Amino acid sequence: MLWGPLIFLAVLTLVHHPLMVSDNTDLATLIRLQDHEKRMKQEMELLQKEFDQKGWTSKLLQTPKDWITIDQPMDDEPWDVWQYVILLACLACYIYTSEKEPSDDSNTDTSSSTNGEEEDDTDMESETCGNRQKVLEAFYDHHIDAATSDLTHLCDFVESFVNDLLEACQNDLPYQNTLPSLANCIGVDSAFEGWHTQQSKAFSLLVPVESPKGHSFHLETSDSEGISSKHGHIMVEMECMCKRERLLGDVVCFLHHPEQKLSEDKQGAFLMDVLCTSSHLDVDKTIHWFQSLVKKAWENISYKYNLDLLPKPSNTSCKLKLALRSGKTISVDIILGVQQGDSLVFLATQGAEMDRSAGTVWQRTFAIQELLFFEWVRQRAPEESCHLKCLQIIIYLKESNPSDGKNPVLTDYHYKTCLMHLLLFQPLSDWAREDIAQRLQDILLSMRTALQEKYLKHFLIGNISLPIQIPMPKALRTAAPVNLFKHLAQDPNLHAEAMREFVEVVQQVRALVTDCED
Repeated sequence: MLWGPLIFLAVLTLVHHPLMVSDNTDLATLIRLQDHEKRMKQEMELLQKEFDQKGWTSKLLQTPKDWITIDQPMDDEPWDVWQYVILLACLACYIYTSEKEPSDDSNTDTSSSTNGEEEDDTDMESETCGNRQKVLEAFYDHHIDAATSDLTHLCDFVESFVNDLLEACQNDLPYQNTLPSLANCIGVDSAFEGWHTQQSKAFSLLVPVESPKGHSFHLETSDSEGISSKHGHIMVEMECMCKRERLLGDVVCFLHHPEQKLSEDKQGAFLMDVLCTSSHLDVDKTIHWFQSLVKKAWENISYKYNLDLLPKPSNTSCKLKLALRSGKTISVDIILGVQQGDSLVFLATQGAEMDRSAGTVWQRTFAIQELLFFEWVRQRAPEESCHLKCLQIIIYLKESNPSDGKNPVLTDYHYKTCLMHLLLFQPLSDWAREDIAQRLQDILLSMRTALQEKYLKHFLIGNISLPIQIPMPKALRTAAPVNLFKHLAQDPNLHAEAMREFVEVVQQVRALVTDCED
């Protein structure tokens, strides 16, 4: 038992050897050293008495001389006692802990029990998460997937039908057309992004509007010094087409020919008179012109389809209802937009936040960028990623709440924005199928934080972290962030209503996942 302390003491004694004093020490230093030695001897005598009282009678501790190793000459040189006091204390602690050390069996038992408890907790947690996943998957399959199982085929049909309709509209325009031309439609929003919740919701499509020959569209926005605007105006300017008129004869230079001299059967209505207000393209006039064009075009192609086309009134889009012979109906929402330069940003008759366009004020929309972002996520996320299912469950529960005929304060776009932020800043590997419960909670926590702070950052404007695959003008990518909840910060009543709507959704989700824990 004493070999361990002896070896320990020998090593420390070799390391902490007493400092040697030179023979040339002056008288004052010698006097101080002698006084210090006397005090140390007194303290050691007291310490020795204490050891004797406690029964520590080992010869190793009897006298201070025993502390000195044989190979260190002492002569008459003074020595430092404090380091040996430390050695003695260390030795005492070693002996004490050796006597009190618990057996290995007790440690093993305690460790085993602790590990067993941790394994049990992990198993219980895994079982709970598994049950939550099963409940959410079952809810999704019953309420959402069953209603949208043929969504892909419906999207293809709607796009094909609208393009056919647009081609008929284009054919109805006069030879020397002075009205806008229409490009092929682009499917956007929930159905084409993959998070449609029910077939009764409208399929949204964006139709690019292009200026006719002899005219040009100039988009005017209030962007300045890093601050972007959600609205804009479209100025219409006439251009000289005299050279083309002489060479090809397929166009008339409206800039240098008075309107009354042009053949009305060739040119049709004049753009500046029909669709403009003070040289700016008017939203209401443009939508009503397009609605009348669609009505006439349907008369020419209706024989090709076994359905009825029923237009619905709207001042911001062309809303159509397709009534199939089977009794099923499909709602289509056609939005007109003018492209901003070479970018994929549009000024449209209706924005994603459902702000109402009026007069010459058009809404800026990033529907193409958002569509491309969800495609970018689809290519990189796990094969059965849960990100779209999470959003669909939240939107379905939100829509199931009675609205009393009022438009909700919290829109689908707000929840979609929270999801897009999480998809960008969380690893896409975290969105595996088995993580649906946790990711659903993450979206709700993100929305709760945004409501508490009254601040929800626009996903695209001012987001320098966007993947390079998502085309955004540099001025918008580096602009100051836009707060989608600015109206909530300005209106306490709206904020309170938004909180009420959010709490209802949270309660529904909680009731849904709580069933698997009871």
